[in-house]
Amino acid sequence: MSPAPAHVAGAGMVRFGKYPAEVTLESMALGAARAALADAGAGLGSVDGLYVGHVFGGPVAGQRIAAQLGLDGRPVSNHENYCASGATAVREAWVALAAGLHDVVLVIGVEKMTDRVAGGVRPDPGDLDAAVGYVMAAGHAMSARRYLADHEATREQIAAVAVKNHAHSVHNPWAQYRKPISLDQVLGARPIAEPLGLLDCSPISDGAAAVLLCNPAGLRRLGIAPTGPRVRGVGLVSGSVQTGLGDINAEDVSRRAGKEAWRLSGVEPGEIDLVEMHDCFTIAEIVRMEGLGLVPHGRGAAWAAEGMTALGGRLPVNPSGGLLSRGHPVGATGVAQVCELTWQLRGTAGGRQVDGARTALAYCKGGTVNGTDGGSVTTVVMTA
Repeated sequence: MSPAPAHVAGAGMVRFGKYPAEVTLESMALGAARAALADAGAGLGSVDGLYVGHVFGGPVAGQRIAAQLGLDGRPVSNHENYCASGATAVREAWVALAAGLHDVVLVIGVEKMTDRVAGGVRPDPGDLDAAVGYVMAAGHAMSARRYLADHEATREQIAAVAVKNHAHSVHNPWAQYRKPISLDQVLGARPIAEPLGLLDCSPISDGAAAVLLCNPAGLRRLGIAPTGPRVRGVGLVSGSVQTGLGDINAEDVSRRAGKEAWRLSGVEPGEIDLVEMHDCFTIAEIVRMEGLGLVPHGRGAAWAAEGMTALGGRLPVNPSGGLLSRGHPVGATGVAQVCELTWQLRGTAGGRQVDGARTALAYCKGGTVNGTDGGSVTTVVMTA
């Protein structure tokens, strides 16, 4: 039995980017929260509880935000699942609404990375993979090299993902980067880990996103008709222990996350009209779409190069610009994806609107754990 859907009454963001030190984590969270409340036409008095996703926000970041926002004294829940932290907060809020614990909840994803992360995210000192040099960039570079060898794909096809996503974000006022880039720019960018260069990698970002979620009783309290986008199901799985050499691009963890999403939402993969995908690296978008079964195995790179995953294509992926171009403040990413799905399903996404969007999916993969095929993966299915 699946929990009942949660209605998205309001969505709001602050633009992702790099902010000076005086712009704090708390101030960004307040900006996104107030935008979501204003979008719903709701006041703070209607909010029963606060769910906050973050990674580098420090202890009780949610409570600090609540105190400044005016939600002090309400239940506050903090969630850390690395890049899937925001989406995990959405999941727990969805479950609480379905259980009748609350009727109206505010979910915030927030991160201030530029004054806490220098040069790149540091792995945990106990991470055995990182100790031998198998850090994020190295892992995705190996994934790309294996993909090129196994599927007769080309470097240009993988780079096409970055070109596509930057073209999409030109139309996104919340994106960190709003300029198109060329294939030559991607191929000629500073090398990071062969064959991937700088423009194959998502940036370090600051930002916040928020959604106001309701059950039917909450909608009645706010005086909102039950006609807007709703969260139909949120899958959550963790990596499983791997033995032997295996296949670096097998993406069993994505397959299982997708299976959870279909089970909980009752939606079939063929019904998906658009995807917000965790493209922390270009190759990640390709292999994860294949892992979900939304793109035929071995065809993801070709689909990107042929425009099949672009706006106007067969299955648009990352109309927001994705992590590569909208930006990736890790704790905020999952909630920003839900904001984008909300605007797409309302038909209010402007120049990046997917025509006829009725059903959508967002995917986040958070962290790595040595010996497994991932940390955590979330899959959010929404319908209009």
